[in-house]
Amino acid sequence: MTIEIKADFPSGKSRFTALAPLAVLVLPLGFVACGSSSDAFDASSGGGSSANAGSSVGGSLANAGGSFGGSSASGGSSFGGTSSVSSGGSAAVLGAANNGGGSSVGGGVAVAGQGSAVGGASAQAGAPAASGEPPSCAPGGPGMNTCGPAGTESCCTSLPVAAGTFSRTYSNNGSGATGKADPATISAFRLDKYEATVGRLRQFVNYLAAGGALPAAGSGKHSHLNGGKGLADGSKAGSFEPGWSSSWNSNLPAGTSAVATWTKNLACSTGTYGTWSAKAGSNETLPITCLDWYEALGFCIWDGGFLPSEAEWEYAAAGGDEQRMYPWGSTAPGTDSKYAMYDCYYPTGKAGNCTSLANVAKVGTTTLGAGRFGQLDLSGSVWEWDLDVYSAKYDNPCTDCANLSGGTDRVLPGGGFHTGLMPYMLSSNRTSLNYATTYRGDYGVGVRCARVP
Repeated sequence: MTIEIKADFPSGKSRFTALAPLAVLVLPLGFVACGSSSDAFDASSGGGSSANAGSSVGGSLANAGGSFGGSSASGGSSFGGTSSVSSGGSAAVLGAANNGGGSSVGGGVAVAGQGSAVGGASAQAGAPAASGEPPSCAPGGPGMNTCGPAGTESCCTSLPVAAGTFSRTYSNNGSGATGKADPATISAFRLDKYEATVGRLRQFVNYLAAGGALPAAGSGKHSHLNGGKGLADGSKAGSFEPGWSSSWNSNLPAGTSAVATWTKNLACSTGTYGTWSAKAGSNETLPITCLDWYEALGFCIWDGGFLPSEAEWEYAAAGGDEQRMYPWGSTAPGTDSKYAMYDCYYPTGKAGNCTSLANVAKVGTTTLGAGRFGQLDLSGSVWEWDLDVYSAKYDNPCTDCANLSGGTDRVLPGGGFHTGLMPYMLSSNRTSLNYATTYRGDYGVGVRCARVP
């Protein structure tokens, strides 16, 4: 049988026709524990907050009189050797700091004396240590703890992805993988179950608007790998993940005008499909759209995580060595939006041009589309930024590698709610994945954070 499929790029402008045959650590006041992630923030800002220091825990360094940035929080050791803690089943927590009764979770910076942020939301350096939630979900509310079929799951749930080896290049038409090449070995990590929501990003924007610190230089590495040096640069022997660069700071609007600037930036080029709003409203459970690469990386660092490498993202989408056709297997996704959000089928079940935000569904709506490791919406919904610089050819060999030099465009896989089926929804797809770091698209460009195992 021959099926006519429409496909389009993240911009939505190029269309063509294709044929397809816990443990929770409770720290007393006066202690600061830095997680094993290097997700620290610059001590030069943060409203002059200071964490109450007193001791180090499990080898991580306590940081007196300032926020985490500029200290040895980057690459610091974790609580007794691990920095993950179960929350709502699996969310990772990379650090906590008591600060006048508040705390910083995920390596964020507690802002002293700020009980509320812009718009009335709680200040998002963190949450009570007992909550065990990353700062983007700590306050609770729509898009923060309202995910899952019952609307009661943490939207920061982060699921373990087991270590393994797979082929980055392969084909699968439903009868098994063929043409396997470009093997990559991946260490265990965690990958968020859900794409970042509007409600979660709002906490980051509020944090910056309230004087929160920008990411520290070098933060955002896979600090659990290679003795804290992070991923190996597959294109440059002997080099490793550099982390955040202070030269990127201007890409994260902060201060009193931050909300207005973010609102302008996140409107999308058409002004139609931006899910962000200046004030919290009915879109908080939708995936954030029109996010550029710097914003995606900065958000994940603040939230205690990092961007997944291309190999890590592909590994999760392929189901590791199962080399799946789609993240959920080989079942055709159909038109009822149970497996994937694509080609504007949601909510009517009829393909066609998207017309409004009515075509964008709450994260995790596609309950039958879970990948091998439990993540939802790996195909469809929004395209998801990866860490890597795009290269037409994979770097070989690859053990916990990423392509981190030799170009400017970054990798943007996954397909969106507007995207045609072939080839963009396939787990093995590498067509039209390279986009400038400032690219936002006309439709769905978002992010899903990864975390230490």
